[in-house]
Amino acid sequence: MAHFKTPEYCDLNHQPMQQYFRNEKRTITPEKAIKILAKHGTIITHDKAIIMLELLYKMSNLSVREAILTATAQKIEVLSKKKKVATKSQNL
Repeated sequence: MAHFKTPEYCDLNHQPMQQYFRNEKRTITPEKAIKILAKHGTIITHDKAIIMLELLYKMSNLSVREAILTATAQKIEVLSKKKKVATKSQNL
């Protein structure tokens, strides 16, 4: 798997990009993203493809985390309600 060098500056807001270590497997390369977008009439540079993929991976990770947290919170709420009902039943 190829490793991609993230551009030092993001072209959108000219702020330094935060460096971090990636440990997840990435299956879409910037070259593959460029080809996919070109098929649909959108032309982007290699640097813009890297930035776009970084954003997409970050957003997808956030989305998955949010879904897990929501499901966990709902499960805790259900368990809490069951515990309250069981406590009330025991007190009667």
